[in-house]
Amino acid sequence: MREQNQRLLITISRQMGSGGSYIGQRLSRRLGIKYVDRDILRRTTEYLGEDEKHLEFREERVSGVLENLLRGFIHGSPEAAYVPPAIRPVYDPELFKTEARVIQKIAAAHDSVIVGRAGFHVLRGRSGLISIFLHAPEEFRITRVLETYDISDRSEAAVLVRESDKERRRFIQAVSGMEWTDSLCSHLCVDTAFAGFDAAEEIILKLVEKVRGG
Repeated sequence: MREQNQRLLITISRQMGSGGSYIGQRLSRRLGIKYVDRDILRRTTEYLGEDEKHLEFREERVSGVLENLLRGFIHGSPEAAYVPPAIRPVYDPELFKTEARVIQKIAAAHDSVIVGRAGFHVLRGRSGLISIFLHAPEEFRITRVLETYDISDRSEAAVLVRESDKERRRFIQAVSGMEWTDSLCSHLCVDTAFAGFDAAEEIILKLVEKVRGG
């Protein structure tokens, strides 16, 4: 049962190509709550008084392989009104501490869907929190990356997916001490290739009803 004035907070951790940002945006629209992703960097910039492009470079510091592949974003997606996010799997530790404070402030002020940035760990223990991990088989994710990003070579898409997985795993281990794909990190884990995006969204909404006391 949701307590009066308790915030509804949905954190989405996801493997690249599993539809985390897409589903997060859909949930935000369906529930009429705040979608939080890029806004974290903007607010962090304000706190630190630094140039956003400089912080973005630190936030997106990735391997040379990924840096090469990430040039040339973005083309249209078959999913209406959906623009794939920039990929930022590795974080500067000091930058992350500030981003964590930003996440906590947003969570205190708004019902929100928060994508990435170890939100499940930053907000752990808060009432009203629903932590989600979205995953899918590698081949499904490679195909979706080909469809969503401006990449035509399947081998390049495969490298991008694998490098992203490796670096996100390393990040979560560094900030939380937990294994990124461990089901104990989340209230719900969904294979989006098996369930499909529509069913995954509905499953999450059922949990929202439970938290809201519906």
